[in-house]
Amino acid sequence: MADVWRFFSHEDDLPDLDADALCGRLGAELSIPTVDGPTHDQTDWAAFDRLEAFFRASFPLLFDAARVEKFDHSLMLTVPGRNQELRPALLLGHMDVVPVVPGTEADWTYGAFDGHVDDEYVWGRGALDMSDQVMGNLEAVEYVLGHDGLPERTIIVCMGQDEETLQTGARTMGAELARRGIRCEFSLDEGSYVVSDLAPYGASGRHGLMVFLAEKGYADVRLTVRSAGGHSSNPFGGTSLATLGRAIARLAEADWGCEVTPLLRQTLEAVGAGGGADLDPREFLADRDLFPYVTTTCAPTMICGGSAQANVMPQDMTATVNFRLLTGTTAADVLARVRELVADLPVEAELVAEVSNDPSAVSVLEGAGAEGLRAACERYFVDPATGEPLPLVPALLLGASDSRMYECCCGTCLRFSPFVADADEVSRGIHGTDERITRRAYLQGIRLLVHLLRTTCC
Repeated sequence: MADVWRFFSHEDDLPDLDADALCGRLGAELSIPTVDGPTHDQTDWAAFDRLEAFFRASFPLLFDAARVEKFDHSLMLTVPGRNQELRPALLLGHMDVVPVVPGTEADWTYGAFDGHVDDEYVWGRGALDMSDQVMGNLEAVEYVLGHDGLPERTIIVCMGQDEETLQTGARTMGAELARRGIRCEFSLDEGSYVVSDLAPYGASGRHGLMVFLAEKGYADVRLTVRSAGGHSSNPFGGTSLATLGRAIARLAEADWGCEVTPLLRQTLEAVGAGGGADLDPREFLADRDLFPYVTTTCAPTMICGGSAQANVMPQDMTATVNFRLLTGTTAADVLARVRELVADLPVEAELVAEVSNDPSAVSVLEGAGAEGLRAACERYFVDPATGEPLPLVPALLLGASDSRMYECCCGTCLRFSPFVADADEVSRGIHGTDERITRRAYLQGIRLLVHLLRTTCC
């Protein structure tokens, strides 16, 4: 039995939901391998075409009601609302999934793209990240159209093609909405997949649901050291590897600053730990779980160009260092700091610009979307010890999502997943082996989405 089920409430809502049909459709979706290739030209776009055909066959009311637009292989569905004075609701998701690590295929209980469904789970790559929410969005809109007719508020569903790589699909659709002058009331995208233990924030024994209002920035800095190489018997002046190692060590050991941001203060206030007015951020630096929330992190991740033999000195070598940027720090700031730290070494430092993003804006947790999400969470997630609804806790997302690409057309970007699993399931399964979601969790997430749409759009 999944531990997370104990937080579920009102599972008897929407009794006409056909669990077998819903889970069967999710399994069928998971059987279509919409895997990102390393480049656009190396991606199997035929799989995305099959997925679109599957969507059209599975959700006839939605595709009949919506204006369907394609941007490369990304999809934007616009269901017109009866009241055009209301700003649209925006449901986000990405259709792409990460590949299975070569050599681990046999480690899966069922094939990663079998779409296996049993009495407890729906299995497959993307079951948590994020086919469940993509399908859940479509199922919820289809349900509302079938039971309530056209909504009062326009609903836009955007499904990107490459969130796991370059995010060109989301970037294009967000820019197009902005170009048309469309300003959305709120957006909903992927977030945490767990019911969070709030003990690290000073609320021992309490749990909550995280809604991420901002994302850290992302920057890859490439270090290059050039050398003629030669025989290892005369390493006068050091090798390129030695110089590169010194540079890496300096970056990893550097002080990248620390602070309690306004958003972190919101988090602490929401869990009842106060606003952190007297909090020393260095206390967070000493905690494995909390230190990323108060500093820009530096993680050397790749090194290339080493010698193939122990007695041959390497020639040109490169290393990539990944940074996750705290709000207020830009990629340009990081690059300047890197160059300062290695200024006395023969090291070139450059930003890998195509994958770098400054920190996102911080969304406001107010308005119809925020209130609707809070009400839906309070109905469907309850603390079994107290009978009280789980709090909705504003927080900072350490990773990345497509949401930042829609800031140009939306000021309330809510990163929240109603499809939850146990923490160990998430840590093992997302991008890992035996990714899966329980049937109960999938249905509960759809109930929440239907409730959200009915309270905000109908």
